[in-house]
Amino acid sequence: MLIIYFNKFSHLPHFLNEYTDLRNLWMTSQDFWNSNERRLLCYLRLCKSKSREYKNSNKFRAYVISRVSNPNKQISLNLRRWSSITNVSSLGNVHTLDLSGCKGISDVSSLGNVHTLNLSKCYEIGDVDDLRNVHTLNLKKCLGLTDVSSLGNVHTLNLSKCEGITDVSSLGNVHTLNLSKCEGITDVSSLGNVHKLNLSNCEGITDVSSLGNVHSLNLSDCSGITDVSSLGNVHILNLSDCQGITDVSSLGNVHFLNLSDCQGITDVSSLGNVHILNLSGCYRITDVSSLGNVHILNLSDCQGITDVSSLGNVHILNLSDCQGITDVSSLGNVHILNLSDCQGITDVSCLGNVHTLDLSGYQGLTDVSCLGNVQTLALMKCDRILTDFSSLKNVFNLLSS
Repeated sequence: MLIIYFNKFSHLPHFLNEYTDLRNLWMTSQDFWNSNERRLLCYLRLCKSKSREYKNSNKFRAYVISRVSNPNKQISLNLRRWSSITNVSSLGNVHTLDLSGCKGISDVSSLGNVHTLNLSKCYEIGDVDDLRNVHTLNLKKCLGLTDVSSLGNVHTLNLSKCEGITDVSSLGNVHTLNLSKCEGITDVSSLGNVHKLNLSNCEGITDVSSLGNVHSLNLSDCSGITDVSSLGNVHILNLSDCQGITDVSSLGNVHFLNLSDCQGITDVSSLGNVHILNLSGCYRITDVSSLGNVHILNLSDCQGITDVSSLGNVHILNLSDCQGITDVSSLGNVHILNLSDCQGITDVSCLGNVHTLDLSGYQGLTDVSCLGNVQTLALMKCDRILTDFSSLKNVFNLLSS
């Protein structure tokens, strides 16, 4: 198929042959070129040098525009980190425009028709009222930005590290919204209809009771949150390193739940129906008997755990650095099992049917003769193995040192 494309493009100007991104060609071969109007119908991504020529040369810009059917749907420019650029008034009729790190830009009023616009680290931008119709807008670390009230219709909006923003009440209809490290935000009551919401490191947030209908919610490192009882219907929920959380009894229906380093949690008995559960670093947890139906379970560095007899049906299980574990005889049916640095284990004879097994750093391991059917076996820093490695000749991927 690529040969057909190149044949089709053989009569085009050299720069079009060289700078057309074939990954974005989605039409059938006969549609790449309109022979009647002599216009290119595919997506055209210009490299950095040609993007600058597009900006600087009226002749070149006019030529490119004349050779496509619709510039607003077909042209992508890469002008990132161009320190001398200040005027972008000629760039408003392209589909995708990357101006990230262009620190001299302050006026973006002409860019309202761009579909995908990256203005991250453009520190001088303060007025974004004319960007209300942009589909995907990245304003990460635009430190001069304070008013985002006009951006409620943007589909995908990144405002992370915009420290001057305090009011996000107008952003409730944004589909995907990133407000990570916006430390001035305290009120998120209007964001309950956002589909994917990132509020990580927003330490001023304390009340998340209105966010129960968000599909994917990241609240990691939000130290002010204590009550998550309203979040039981969230599909993907990241609460890692939320030290104020102690009660997770309402989160049993969450599909993907990250509670890593939530050191206030002691009771996880209600989480047995969670599909993917990360409890790594939750050292106060001692009882995991209710978690046998979890599909993917991460209990690494959970020093309080001693009994894992109920976890034999877990598909992927990470118990690395769980020093209190001694008996793994019930884990023979786990598909992928990580027991690295579990120094208390003495017998692994029951683990011969595990598909992928990591025993790295296990200093007490001496006999691996029973592990010949394991497909991928990691034995790095297992220095006391006494048995002949010939018993592992059928292991497909053996990692040792």
